[in-house]
Formats: sequence, structure tokens, C-alpha cells
Amino acid sequence: MAKTAIVIGGSMGGLFAANLLLRAGWDVRIFERSDIPLSSRGAGIVTHEGLRQVLTLSGVAVTDNLGILITKRRAFDRSGTLLAELDLPQILTSWSRLLSLLMAAFPQDRYHLNHAVDRVEPGGADQLAKVHLANGQAHETHLVIAAEGLRSSTRQLLFPQQSSVYAGYIAWRAVADQSQLSSSAQGFLADAFCFSQIPGEQILTYPIAAPDSVNRIQTNLVWYRKTSEAQLESMLTDRLGQRFEGGIPPDRIDPQHLQAAIAQAADRFHPCWSEVLAKRIGPLILQPVFDLESSAMARERLALIGDAAFVARPHIGQGVTKAAGDALALAECLADIRDGRAPAVVEALATFSKRRVPVGSNAVAQARRMGTPIAMAHLGSSSAEQSALMQHYSNPEHLLRETAVEIAGVAHLR
Repeated sequence: MAKTAIVIGGSMGGLFAANLLLRAGWDVRIFERSDIPLSSRGAGIVTHEGLRQVLTLSGVAVTDNLGILITKRRAFDRSGTLLAELDLPQILTSWSRLLSLLMAAFPQDRYHLNHAVDRVEPGGADQLAKVHLANGQAHETHLVIAAEGLRSSTRQLLFPQQSSVYAGYIAWRAVADQSQLSSSAQGFLADAFCFSQIPGEQILTYPIAAPDSVNRIQTNLVWYRKTSEAQLESMLTDRLGQRFEGGIPPDRIDPQHLQAAIAQAADRFHPCWSEVLAKRIGPLILQPVFDLESSAMARERLALIGDAAFVARPHIGQGVTKAAGDALALAECLADIRDGRAPAVVEALATFSKRRVPVGSNAVAQARRMGTPIAMAHLGSSSAEQSALMQHYSNPEHLLRETAVEIAGVAHLR
């Protein structure tokens, strides 16, 4: 009898898991709640060697179509004076481009849009799992993988003790075509990973390949800002008074917040940064920054992967790599399963959870350390450890050396 698996969530983590299990002989389907393709979501992605290897195992031919190579990192003060420079080659790409490569590797007749999951029964050693859809359908399966991200309803239902915590700051995100920037901004930002920071704020840009062509270069911007919970509450409320939980659609952000952000960037940093914001293509995206840690990543026949289990602040640039590593570890733990009905599935998922929980915890802890100068700025007192971290990451050389670099074990490659 075929081994069946249902993946909840059709974004990056779900596609990694589905592609790997499909190639291991599982009958896999993806249920995605959105009724439109996800290709327009997300922005820049920093790739790592481990991520590229898992892409290959997932059926993606990783060639020079993945992204663009940069070799330099630079840190500037608010006037534009160079503070530090580091040689660090990396391939940078766009979220949409990476998603399209994973989508192309997966059979489209197994990818189901507009299939929102209402609830999951995780089954047990002698009982199959059952996935109940919002449209009234129910599907029994040997394995369920929850990959719906930070706001995973499956995690909230089956792991209610595992919840996200606001980190105390937000990120504004934008993308601009490099060709539309002034010659001075292009010269300042075009060929490197660039950083600038002041107390409570950090802004960075890096070039990425456009979703449709590696020959069209865009500038991806991320701007972290310390933001109180009261301020965040206002920013997550649209002009009609509707409040959104955890994040707000870009088209619903009150224009006063957008206008204030662009003006404040011009006041705080070198003009090239605000030029990227002003000349952005598409919306300015507001991302509240959260920590999420899980004590377990499996229950009976259900596994959590990616941001459904652990969310590390973006400073470490490991979100997609971590999802890929979770998917690979899961596939390896299930590699010896011949009969999906066997109790060994439950045992394999317990092993998977035991292996990956420490990896996720380590990623969250490192990202939290890197965010200390933003989250702890302007506080009247701090612990000795926090003071040391603030001093460490206020040093531009440390910032360049430790941001978005590969962390051993995250991609789960032996």
C-alpha cells in the first residue's frame, strides 16, 4: 500500500518536505489555504551551501540561475563614511525565484490551492491521521506535515503551549530596481551587502536577482526599528479600525505610517537608504519580529517544520535553510518506513523531533543575541550579558562577520 502524506502549507518548507518525500516513494499532496499562487510573497533570500545541497536533493537543478554572487560586505555610519569591509562571497536570490524553482520540481496536480485546513486529528501508532478541510472534506493519511509558518493553526490546536513572543521591534521591507536608483545610490549599494546602524535601529541592503531574470538586479532593503507594543498595535490597525494579528497586509497599512517611515529614514541615515524606500517597486512591507520556540516538533503522526515550529529573528538569515534542514531530517528519519500504517511512523517522528528541537533552539538563541542592540536600546538598565552583547554587535566588524552566515547543523547535512 502506498505511503501517503499530506503537507499543510504550500510555501518553502512545505515544498521542501513534499519534494523530498515524493522522491522517497511517498504519495504526497499539498493543501494550501490561499486561493492564489504564493509567487508574489517575500523578498530577498541569502543562500548557503547547505541550502543549495538540499535544493539539489529536492529535485532542483542548482545552476547559475539561482541568484547573483556578491563578494563584499560594508558597514557605514549615518553620514555614509565606510566603517568596515569584509570579503564574504554569497549567492543572493529572491524569495519568489526560489519558490518558483521548488514549485517546478513538484507535480502541479498534487498542489491544491484554496484548501484551508480546519483541524487535524494526529492519529496514533494504530490509527491513521485525519485532515479536515474547511470545505467539509476529510482525508485520512499516514503522515501529516504542518508547514504553515508562524501563525500555524495546526500548532495552535495541537501544541497550545507553544506560542510566539514579540521581540520588541519591527522590520520594514522593500525592493527597488537598481536601474531606477540614482548613480550615487547605485555606487553606494549596488555590489555589496551594506549595513548601517544607530541605537535601536539597523538598516541593510543587498542585491538580489529579480524573480523573472538573474540578469535584472534589484536592491532588497530591511530596516529594523525598536517599536513598543502600543506603537505596534497602532501600526497593525488599518484606517477603518480593523486590527490584524501578527502582521498586516501591505495594502491595509495606514498611509501615515508609511509616510512617517520614509521621512524618518531620510532623517536618520544616508540618503541612499531612503531613496530605495521611495523608489520601491511594490508595497512597503511591515514585519513584526517574533521569537517562537517549540519543545516538540511531533505528535503521533504529525510533524511541525520550518516556521511552524521555530521562528528565529531574520538577522541570522536561516529561515529557508532551517525549513530545508527540517524537511531533510524528516525524510531521513522516515527513510526505512516500508508500510505507512506501521507504528514505526510515530517512532520516526519522535526521533525527528528529538534531533531538530535543539537545532531550532540554537538558531533562535543566536538570532536573539544578534538583535540585542535593537531590542535593548534606550533601556535604563541591562544585565552584564546584555551589555556585552550590545557592545559586541555594535561593533561593525562583528555585525558584518556574523549576519546571515551559515550555522552548522541547520541544513542537517552529514
